[in-house]
Amino acid sequence: MNEVDVTELEKKFLHERELRGKYAIVVSVIAIVFSTFHVINGSFTGLLQHDVVKSIHLAFAIALSFLVFPKTKKKVEKRIPVYDFILAAVGFYVAFYLAMNYTEILYRAAVGFTPYDFFIAFLAVIFVLESTRRVVNPALVAVAIAFILYAKFGSGLPGALSHPNYDWKQILEHLYFTKEGIFGTPIAVSSSFVVLFIIFGAFLEKSGAGKFFIDLAYSLTGWMVGGPAKAAVLSSALMGTISGSSVANTVTTGAFTIPLMKRVGYKPEFAGAVEPAASTGGQIMPPIMGAAAFIMAEFVGMPYISIVYAAIIPAFLYFFGVFSAVDLEARKENLRGIRREELPSPFRVLKEGWYYLVPLFVIIYLLVKGYTPILAAVFSIYTVVAIMVLEPLIKNVRSEEKIPFKVVIRGIALNILAALEHGGRSAVAVAMACASAGIIVGIVTLTGLGFKIAASAIAISHGYLLIILVLTMLVSLVLGMGVPTTANYIITSTIAAPAIITFMAQGYGMSVRDFLSAYPELVLPAHMFVFYFGVAADLTPPVALAAYAGSAIAGSDPWKTGINAVKIGIGKYLVPYLFIFSPVLLLIGIRTFDDVVYLLTLLASIMLGITAVNAGTIGNLIKPLSKPLRLVALISGLLLLAPNYMIKIAGLAIFMGIIINQKYSVYNG
Repeated sequence: MNEVDVTELEKKFLHERELRGKYAIVVSVIAIVFSTFHVINGSFTGLLQHDVVKSIHLAFAIALSFLVFPKTKKKVEKRIPVYDFILAAVGFYVAFYLAMNYTEILYRAAVGFTPYDFFIAFLAVIFVLESTRRVVNPALVAVAIAFILYAKFGSGLPGALSHPNYDWKQILEHLYFTKEGIFGTPIAVSSSFVVLFIIFGAFLEKSGAGKFFIDLAYSLTGWMVGGPAKAAVLSSALMGTISGSSVANTVTTGAFTIPLMKRVGYKPEFAGAVEPAASTGGQIMPPIMGAAAFIMAEFVGMPYISIVYAAIIPAFLYFFGVFSAVDLEARKENLRGIRREELPSPFRVLKEGWYYLVPLFVIIYLLVKGYTPILAAVFSIYTVVAIMVLEPLIKNVRSEEKIPFKVVIRGIALNILAALEHGGRSAVAVAMACASAGIIVGIVTLTGLGFKIAASAIAISHGYLLIILVLTMLVSLVLGMGVPTTANYIITSTIAAPAIITFMAQGYGMSVRDFLSAYPELVLPAHMFVFYFGVAADLTPPVALAAYAGSAIAGSDPWKTGINAVKIGIGKYLVPYLFIFSPVLLLIGIRTFDDVVYLLTLLASIMLGITAVNAGTIGNLIKPLSKPLRLVALISGLLLLAPNYMIKIAGLAIFMGIIINQKYSVYNG
């Protein structure tokens, strides 16, 4: 599948207009200016007040949302209606109002805001909600509206959910003029480093790095049993960590990997499920984790590098599970890999494209050395730009058929502009999701709803942690549906995580505030827990946007593809429980050699458990399993994952019994 097909798929799943001519030029210019502004601002720390940057960031995002995304997804539009030009201009103004009147607004915060200020605040809320509806999904808008209504009318609710009465002016002031609402932490992180990593990902894609990652993955794993599926997992892990969107990653890499999986014999509903399972895994993959790692560091109060280290083992366990599921399915269906002569040599792929790895090493090196995420992203963008400039020039010098220098330079310039445009357009969804997340977070801080929900969850659980975890999981899955990774984490960590944190604080006999300041490393498992399940929403029916994107490429039934995606990515639903009950998996409390031995033993039992669970869900181990043995395998896997060692031993005994049964018996179906 070629690049045009990928572009068409992105438009289909992101529901963008298919603009041509002057309309396309207008949008391209705005998106390029949007990206360029952020790259320049990031290059010169302190160039503008961050409040001003947030205002400009949101203004561009709202304008592009009305120009690029139609009011309805029922028909494809190839032009921009006049009313959307007007709405884009008004939306830009109401967001930019803060930057234009920054000094005056600071003064009026002390003496009182004007009626016109409140009118602008009202319009800003309306435009943020409508832009989010167009760009992200109506569900997030419905949640935001429900929170606003709760702020206004929640004082009349009975019991713990009640709060002091707030009038509309107080609500609008909190949502627009403070750092707790629309211009709060979500849009702050979106406008600072998240947008830069999105632009970085766009430059990587346009530079040809995506093809290099896919070629490298195929050269390493394509020859194995079920090779194309394993290559899809590896390439998606590489690209997914910086994309910030499970759906976008599924479409981009799936356009290449899914047809090859079908070619070697994978059923369409399985081939279409492998890619979204791997792409959602890319969002939990360090060092960037879809840019959520930086936000988590700020929320938890830990160094960024500590978040990265903590995420390594859970990500490894997840991808081990995906590889295991893919391998068992391939052996069940007797699927071979691609012949070696059809695959490039790994050494040749690395020799021809090693420089595509340099930007990733630049990011990691700078972050480890203590540079800010903003500077790390900017320098990495410049590194990719250098590659985009030098590669075609060097190739042209070495080529026997020389291309005129002006033509080469023109191609380089167009490619860089295309990357800037793609980055600007891609940032819109994250910006609008973060703006709406800001509304939700603002209402939570205004009313104290987060701790009210936590108190209710603890009351329902009757002191059982497992019940709190299940409730938190369900809330995170609902809140994460169709929401980009960064906004997803912000929402779930604000609403769902406090229940787990409150339970932990009570266990230590401390207030939540004291617990947060005294034990930030113990707060991390709760944040990782909600983060994992928020990302898993893209995999989980009935919404399962990433799975449905995979099914469209594979030409398979969306529901069956979603179910298969859950089976392949079952680790996303198991691993979070494991590191809650065993925080050592997040490298918490590792101090002695005995701790390391304990960790390795724990990892061995978990890997066996995940393999057993996969055997039960896929229906194959050494050879196909009968239905009763599938159930037994599933039970043995869950026992192996239990925190109690006696239960683990029982699970191991059952699993070994299944292996012995498979070796010395004949399967009759």
